[in-house]
Amino acid sequence: MTGQSVSFIHNDMQLKELRKLAETAGFPAVLTGDGNEAIEGIITESGYWRALALYGDEAPVSLSSNKNFKVVKELAEIQNSAFFSAEFFLVSETTAGGISIYNKEQLRNIWLQNQLVSTERMNGLLKEEINILQKKVIELEQILNTSYDEIFVTDGDGKVLLVSDACQRMTGIPKERFLGKSIYDLEKKGLVNNSVTINVLKEKRMVSANQIYPNGVQVVATGIPLFDHDGNIYRVITNSRDVTELVKLQNELEVAKSIINERAIGKNNNKGKGPLFTNNDDMLGLIDMAMKVAVTESTILIQGESGVGKGILAKMIHDESLRKTKAFVPVNCGAIPLSLIEAELFGYEAGAFTGAQSKGKAGLVEMADGGTLFLDEVGELPLEVQVKLLHLVQEKTFRRVGGNKLRKVDIRIISATNKELKALMEKGLFREDLYYRLHVVPLNILPLRKRSEDIPFLIQMFLKKFNKKYNRKVIISDESLAELRTYSWPGNVRELENMIEQLVVTAGTDIVYMDCLPDQVKSGNGKPLVVMKGIVPLNDAVESVEKQLLKTAIEKYKTSRKIAAALKVNQTTVIRKLKKYGLSTKGERPLINH
Repeated sequence: MTGQSVSFIHNDMQLKELRKLAETAGFPAVLTGDGNEAIEGIITESGYWRALALYGDEAPVSLSSNKNFKVVKELAEIQNSAFFSAEFFLVSETTAGGISIYNKEQLRNIWLQNQLVSTERMNGLLKEEINILQKKVIELEQILNTSYDEIFVTDGDGKVLLVSDACQRMTGIPKERFLGKSIYDLEKKGLVNNSVTINVLKEKRMVSANQIYPNGVQVVATGIPLFDHDGNIYRVITNSRDVTELVKLQNELEVAKSIINERAIGKNNNKGKGPLFTNNDDMLGLIDMAMKVAVTESTILIQGESGVGKGILAKMIHDESLRKTKAFVPVNCGAIPLSLIEAELFGYEAGAFTGAQSKGKAGLVEMADGGTLFLDEVGELPLEVQVKLLHLVQEKTFRRVGGNKLRKVDIRIISATNKELKALMEKGLFREDLYYRLHVVPLNILPLRKRSEDIPFLIQMFLKKFNKKYNRKVIISDESLAELRTYSWPGNVRELENMIEQLVVTAGTDIVYMDCLPDQVKSGNGKPLVVMKGIVPLNDAVESVEKQLLKTAIEKYKTSRKIAAALKVNQTTVIRKLKKYGLSTKGERPLINH
């Protein structure tokens, strides 16, 4: 549609001059300012006759103009409905570069026509965009389906929206069995176990867990929540990685480590055997001393907490002695009833007491003749038995219960205790002369908490033992191993051995993660910070607790920043305390306490 052509006039012209112009050019005309610089109005034929009647033919043409119009430079601007209030529109879009005039109806038609063209163009663009998006969706699905890990997506209500192709390979179940279903229903049916998605929806945070699919495949699943602007979960993305092969490889690695360690022990017997294997300098010195005195006939007193391996050390000494081909007779003095301990040790003659055998019986001392008698928990012996033991140690002679005949034996005595014998002496519960007879060569075994560097090897040794016994392939995760290493082990090596057997027997998967550890390990129970012997100044007690707490934190968290977070204090405070006690984090130089 084209508009009307126009003539240009200026406001100095008179109406009679306009009439002459209109006879050749016609109406309407465009009124401009001086020198055609600005359009001021539009003159129609009706406006001309109205002005002529009112003012005469010599009146200025400006009196006949209608200024209710808009000057539009681009057709796009007419899409704004505000322009439709004008009576006329001037549009400078003629091919000749002139001005065309359109009334409202004409302009509305032009606008509608342009809208139609724009809509068609927009539809084309939308179709193009939709095609691009569809290609991207297909490409994304192809990428997800090529992932070795399983990708599992649900909405904020637990409805399954997407499952990658790895699902069927890992679960043995087609992914169609999951799509569109509720994760809660899937868990009830047993298709999903220990659902990470449910835990994410419940806890509103990232969650990782171990899962076992119905076909026995073990996976480590990590669920990540996506939140909307209101803080609500609208998607849960879960990635599940098959660790079955990893478990197998880790088992093979641990087996290889165990073989290497066993060969290392075979090359250097001074590192100890079994539960007494050590890399601790103090323990290495102890074992060196034990091997030196093993070839002598000296009486040995082994001291240490319950479960540290006193019996094992005694057997090692016997096996390295000149008596190794003879008997090694262990006696647990705390396990024999007081009424029977003398008879068990020294034997008895016929009729010595009611219930005695008619021919009498040889005691454990006689059974050890030519070999080694090991008296474990010797501090438990009653005083009357201690007298006879003193005579045995000194003279290597004894009498059976109810007998008069003095019997001589060729034995070596090794004793052990977890008690402070000097404290018992002060209370009159242990003979001083017997103490010094037994205390010829003292050997003090460190508790396990003071040789934590030995814990990882001992764990692997016991894992190998119990995996073989119960036909399992259990290994300990690095995180769990670190936690076990920082545990104080009040029951020492015996407790460690029992706990590893428990983990092997009860583990639901072949990898022992943190959630599989006993509660006392995870909660820190059995980790006494400090033991005070008697009354000390309160400030000294506080400093002792601080120092031991920092030592434990250094071993577990390594850096001052992590220590500060764990202890819920400022990092500067931790650094100041470390300097005060001459401690340092791993990899840093020891701090000097000036």
